[in-house]
Amino acid sequence: MELTQSERLALIKNAHLATQGTSNALVDNFVEEVKTEEVIVENGLFNVANYDIEDEKQFLHSDVAEDIDEEDQDIGVSDQMKGVYK
Repeated sequence: MELTQSERLALIKNAHLATQGTSNALVDNFVEEVKTEEVIVENGLFNVANYDIEDEKQFLHSDVAEDIDEEDQDIGVSDQMKGVYK
């Protein structure tokens, strides 16, 4: 999204006004677009299957976390990397 100089100045002005307790739809839309782009870039777009929903739904009202073996495994550190952390 390429903005003109006047649009950029308006965004800066509106951002300043928003910090003073007033807000503007242009700023809100811009922030929404940036945040949406960040989420999509980080996670991509997924097609959610009913299986995925059912699988996660079992933990909805539970304090029990899903057992994820990969996070519990010790991956080990090479001797070279050990030197970095000491």
